[in-house]
Formats: sequence, structure tokens, C-alpha cells
Amino acid sequence: MKSINLNSEDLHTAASMLKVLGHPIRILIIELLDESSKMSVTEIFKALKIEQAIASHHLNTLKNKRILISERVGKNTYYSVSNL
Repeated sequence: MKSINLNSEDLHTAASMLKVLGHPIRILIIELLDESSKMSVTEIFKALKIEQAIASHHLNTLKNKRILISERVGKNTYYSVSNL
């Protein structure tokens, strides 16, 4: 039987990613973006019927973990799911 290194960096990275994905709003954001390709913060918080600050917080968290990517166009930032 193969032994598992519980201190491996890959294991910690995977656990961190799963923790981020475990929030219901973040799952909804990913599902929404998967269907729509890319959306602005305004489109996302209106579609999910949540406050703008809450949407921005979760979008930032997902972007920091490289689950989402963003593109600035004028005053708007558009988010889409990363191809990682």
C-alpha cells in the first residue's frame, strides 16, 4: 500500500482550494459564470440577489485562489472561470 505524505505542499494546496470552494455563494458564482462565460460584478450580485460588497468579497477570494480570472474594461471588471 502506498503511504501518503500529510505534509506535502500539494496536499495543503488541494485542501486550501477545497475550503474556498466549500462556501455556497462561491459555488453559485462558479455555476453562474460557467453558464455565462463572463460577467461584471453588478451582473453577478443582481443575478444572485446579494449585496455588492458580499459579491466582491467572494469574487476576490476566488480570484486570489486562481479559480476565477478578471478583466478590467473601463470602469467595469468582468470575471470568468479560470482554465486551470
